[in-house]
Amino acid sequence: MSAKLHFLITSERGKTRYVTIKKRRILFLGLVTVALLLVSAVGWQASLENVTLRAQNAAIKYELATVKEKHRLMLARAVDQEEEQKFLLDTAMDELRQRSEVIESILSAVGIELELGSEGRENTGGPYIGLSDDSYGDLTFKVDHYLDFIRSVPLGTPVPGTLTSPFGRRSDPFTGRPAMHNGLDIHNRVGTPIRAPADGRVVTSAYTRGNGNYIEIDHGNGFRTRYLHLQRSLVKAGDRVERGDEIARLGNTGRSTGPHLHYEILHNGKAIDPYRFVRVAAVLEGSVPARGGAVRGQEVH
Repeated sequence: MSAKLHFLITSERGKTRYVTIKKRRILFLGLVTVALLLVSAVGWQASLENVTLRAQNAAIKYELATVKEKHRLMLARAVDQEEEQKFLLDTAMDELRQRSEVIESILSAVGIELELGSEGRENTGGPYIGLSDDSYGDLTFKVDHYLDFIRSVPLGTPVPGTLTSPFGRRSDPFTGRPAMHNGLDIHNRVGTPIRAPADGRVVTSAYTRGNGNYIEIDHGNGFRTRYLHLQRSLVKAGDRVERGDEIARLGNTGRSTGPHLHYEILHNGKAIDPYRFVRVAAVLEGSVPARGGAVRGQEVH
């Protein structure tokens, strides 16, 4: 068998050319061609994989950028919320301080020192030492204590009318001799409603020759109030009352020279001048009654 291949090549002009190629050369050329095709295929595959990797890398970078942006927004939102919470906390503390100052001014005006101590302890005392306003908790505790205390303070007058006899020394209306008057006498018509000046519990609702029909209310925190010469009582011992509740009607019973309410305030068993409590409530409403002048009933919250 021949080891060569013979080729006849004819041109357009009719000339014929005779060419012989060894079979081994053709086989070699074929192998080279196949190798080149394989190399080209591998390169194309590598190029395709490179493009894919680039696309995946771009997607990962985009996701990372998105996560970073979300994280940045969350941090910014957290900072805004923290600033908002701080603003709200500062505002709340300012309001608490203002309430504290108002209550302190009321207590100072009536001459009462508020003693803050451990909850649940009895028979405590000593001078008032203010709590620090450095923390919201301390300030909240103080104001809560103040608010609880102020609810027991009898502010304002239990009945509208004219102040006919102040607290202190006076001439007794029956004997003309010097005597101590432990309350205020407020004149008005018989039957005028009398209202509780603070929350409390009725401890006495009775009649005596000197007091006539009378009521005594325990308001807590050492405060008690008494109402004498009533036409009639509308509450009985043990009843709970709130500031503003109607408790009785003004009258002229007992040792009395005319229709009026004899009104007393006691603190820790000692009679104190109710006029200071009337005056504080009047100031809060923008009016101060003069001694011997009209006394206007009012509620103080």
